This record gives sequence, C-alpha cells and structure tokens, in this order.
Amino acid sequence: MKKVSLKLKSSLSPVSTMVRDPNNSLKIFISLLIVTIFIILSGGCLGTDLQNGPQSDFIIACTIPPQEEFIRAITGNEEVSVLVMVPQGASPHTFEPTPSQIAALEKADLYLSLGSGIEFENRWLSRIQNQYPKLPIVNTSKNVHFLPASHDSHDAQDMTDLIHENGNTERNDPHVWVSLRNAALIINESCGAISGIRPEMKNSFEINRDVYLRKLSDLDNTILQSLKDRSSQTILVYHPAFGYLCRDYNLTQLAVEENGQEPSAQKLAEIVTRAKEEGIEYVFTEPESSTREAETLAREINGTIILISPLASDYLENMHRVAQKISGTL
Repeated sequence: MKKVSLKLKSSLSPVSTMVRDPNNSLKIFISLLIVTIFIILSGGCLGTDLQNGPQSDFIIACTIPPQEEFIRAITGNEEVSVLVMVPQGASPHTFEPTPSQIAALEKADLYLSLGSGIEFENRWLSRIQNQYPKLPIVNTSKNVHFLPASHDSHDAQDMTDLIHENGNTERNDPHVWVSLRNAALIINESCGAISGIRPEMKNSFEINRDVYLRKLSDLDNTILQSLKDRSSQTILVYHPAFGYLCRDYNLTQLAVEENGQEPSAQKLAEIVTRAKEEGIEYVFTEPESSTREAETLAREINGTIILISPLASDYLENMHRVAQKISGTL
C-alpha cells in the first residue's frame, strides 16, 4: 500500500488550546479520522488496480473467461498478460466495463473477439476500435456454423434444416464457445492471430495448439459416449446457452427465456405441461444470474434446479462437469 505522510500546519491551534476547547478538539479529531479513512481506502484501491494490471509486455485481450484458457494453452510457457473484459461471475449479455479496463487496452497487442453477436461486443467493440484504431481485433468465430437464436423448440436436425432453409438469420445464438467442436475452430483462429503478433513463436504456438486440440477431441468423445442412448433427450434450461452443446450430442434444449426475455404466462404454462409430460425433473440455470425464477419453475414441476455455468474459466474441466450433470439427469 502506498505510504502517505501527513504534516499538520503550524496554523493549527496548540494542544493547550484544544484541551481548553473540547468542541474544537472533537471537530479536529473527526476531521483527521475522515482524512485517514479516505487515505486508507484510496491506497487499497490503488493496490488492487496495480495488482490486476498487465504483468507482461505481450498483452492479449479477450471477451470472456473461457478464452483465457485458450490463449494460455496456445502461448504455453511464453509470458503473456491476458485482459478478460467480462470477468468471472459477470454476464456478457449485460456487463459494462470500467474506465480502467478500457484504458488498459491501450497497451494491448491484440483483441480476440468471439464475433458471435454477444451483447458486450455489440455494444463495445466499435467503440474500442475507434478509441484504439491500431489495436488488431480478430473475429475468432468466422468459421463457426451458427445456429439461430430462437431454437429452443427444435432438436439438432430441426435446427440444421432451419439454417439450410433460411440461410443467414437476423440473430445468431451467441454462445458459440459452449461446444467443444466450436472451441476447436475458435482456437485455430486464435492461434493464427497470436502467431501474427509473434511470428518467431509460430511453430511453438502451433504445437501447443495441437496438444490442446487433442484434449478437446478426447473430451468430446467421452461426452458423446456418456450422453448417447439416454431415455430422455430433452434438457430444460432457463437461459438458452446450451444450444450448440445440444446440437453436438443430439439433445433438445427446452429454454424458458427467449431472446433475453422472460416468458409469457402462456409460454410458461406450456413449458410446465411439456416438462411434466416428458418427466423432466431438473431445471438447469446459471450461477451468473438470479436463480429465483428457475426455482419457481422447479417447484411448478416438482423438480430441482441444477447450476451449470457456460462461463467458467477452467473451460475443459467445466465442460466435463456440465456434461456429467446433464448425463446424470437423463
């Protein structure tokens, strides 16, 4: 913590005067106490800002916590600072960055965007580009096959057919990273962009990438085996963040929210009826948002809520945990 010295000017009343005037003594004591508290709090904030600042001259920015694991897997032993704009526990649908976060981007070498239409990027990427026109911003999802945002009532084949029939949709499902197969595409693009900044490390980065891609593939096969031949293929989620995962493993996502909106009373009644008919007893919801509505829905179907996060920073382990929780309910 930064040390601050305080010097009392000679114009202050002598100690003898303070003793003779209790009211004046009390006022001075309170004033000094307020100043001391302010200095302590200011010093604490300064220390936190410095601690969270970049520690390397190679700085890569990204949008969500899972991307940090991708970046560190690619860079390996290369010293790199990763600026995650939407921190752990926050939602990229609603989060607003602090001025210090935006200021930190001035020294960044690269910004790896999701490029999926996630709200944070919709609101901020153009502003960031305008403020830092020399900062390369790379869309890491340009090879991802997007699903339409409103696909909660479709199974995997229905969704694929819908895309082929309608072509590009007005609004994509932005949760592209909640798929190991999409993650592989995102990592390939990320590796190419990072190698462009440090071309002398390209071979090393590609070796690291391939090691991580093998881990993704192994986990993909494990999850595929754990979810096949289940009696039920429908999962009830409050927020529709798991459409790509459902596509990968031939599941159906029955979502309560639609386009970020709470359901109407009629739709909620239909969901409750369908859940009871299909014997669904679990409502999946996310720890990054309030669970109150999900708990209410769970009571309506005599069920239980289960927390699964699409945004945990330990991406591989988290995807395994999510799959295990889903598998245990089907």
